[in-house]
Order: sequence, then C-alpha cells, then structure tokens
Amino acid sequence: MTTADLAFLLLRGATAILCALAARGALRRSRLPGQPRQRRWRAGLAAVVMLALGVFAFEDGLHVALGQPGEPIGWRSWVWVLLDLFIPAQVIAALATLRQRDRLEAELAAAARHDPLTGLPNRTGFTEAASAVLAAVARDGRPVVGAMLDIDHFKAINDGWGHAAGDAVLREVATAMRRALRPGDVLARVGGEEFALLLLGVDTEAARPLLERLRAAAAMVPHPGAPERSVTLSAGLAPVQGLGLAALENGLRSADGALYAAKAAGRNRVMVAG
Repeated sequence: MTTADLAFLLLRGATAILCALAARGALRRSRLPGQPRQRRWRAGLAAVVMLALGVFAFEDGLHVALGQPGEPIGWRSWVWVLLDLFIPAQVIAALATLRQRDRLEAELAAAARHDPLTGLPNRTGFTEAASAVLAAVARDGRPVVGAMLDIDHFKAINDGWGHAAGDAVLREVATAMRRALRPGDVLARVGGEEFALLLLGVDTEAARPLLERLRAAAAMVPHPGAPERSVTLSAGLAPVQGLGLAALENGLRSADGALYAAKAAGRNRVMVAG
C-alpha cells in the first residue's frame, strides 16, 4: 500500500466517522419531544442519508486503497473525497446551530414566563401554572386557596434607600417565601411589590398558618439601612371556588380585597375574605 493509498483510506475513514456522528445527532433531533412532524421527518431523513454516505465512503476507501493497491488515484477521486468529507462536517455544524437555537428559544420562553429579578413566575407564568394545578386538583376534589401578598411600606424603602436596596429586598423576600412554601404551591410576582399565591389541598382556615409562616420568613429579611426595623407582609386569603381561569380570577380578586382590608387594619397581618 502506497502513501497515497493510506491517505485515501484515512480520509474515507474520517468521512465515515463524521457521517456516523452526524447521523447520531440527526437521529437524536428526530426524537426530541415537541418537535413538529415535518422537522422530525427531515431529521430522520438526514440520519439515513448520513448513514448511507458513511457506508459508501468506507467501502470506497477499502476498494480504492486495498482493491487496487499501487494504482494511481485520479484527481477526481481526491475531489470527491474532500467533498464527501465536507458534507457531514456541515451537517454537524448545522446541528450545533440548531441546538443553540433551541436553547435560545427555551430561554426566551422561560423569560416570558418568569420575573427576571426574583426568578418567580410572572403573571403569565402564574396563570399557566395555576391552570395546570386547578386541572390536576379537579380530579380528586381537593380545596384550593388563593392569596395576595404585599410588602408593607415598600415605596418608603425605594425612596429612602434607593431602588437597588428595594430590588434586594424583593429578591430576598421572594427567596424566603419560596423556601417556606410546600411542594406544589404556586408563588408568583405579579406587580411591583405584590405576589400571588395558590395553596393546594387546604381551606382558608388551614391556609392561614401557612401565610403566617411566610410573614415570619419575610421578617427575617434585613431591612436596608435600618436593622432595628423588620420587613413585613400583608396578605389576603380567599377560596378558589370552581375550576378554570374565571374561578381563579374571582378567588384572587376576593383575596385582593382581603389584602386591602389587612393594610387598612394596620398592615403586617393576614386577613380572610368575607
């Protein structure tokens, strides 16, 4: 076997390896959940084509290098070798670009449903999560309670110590509440300093101690520039009666009324609607 034969065989082997990698990547893409059928078919077809090209490249390398040892390899064969090597390399590069696009799309979708400051769901994310929860609890008839919470005197924090301090309080209060919640409860930031909460499997009487626990968790957050003061929460509770978004909105509207009553009564307290 001449040096040219060995080089030809190595290039054909490299092509076959790249084709196998490209076929594997395309096959994985064809099995991604949530992909439109057309995209799955295209990815599956690409996998078949890459496998066929890889087999052809390997067989051609064996035929030329071993079947006709010592015979000169024409320049057209070298051109085809390089072209065949280029094809799977481009497919692999395209698959990498598609993966990056998928990640960006997922990040944008997550950003559209989450508050960037606290990491909690925003109003859109809360509505989607709450809808899924209500559909789940409908099957076993468990009660659901909605709550609205508000950081007391938050404007004074922003005005007195700056918006950076206010943002820090929001982040820390959100983190403290999230840690105090049970698995399955849905907490979201739906306004400047306002949060919405869906509590599962409890009525308003059983939910009240849970809200008191959130209030105690918020009180552990340091007050900016005034260590002798505490960060406090006011909250309103109301049952969610029925299913669907209309029932959720009605429950939260009642909870919001209870929240205003808690503020009017002196803040730093939990009140139940009705």
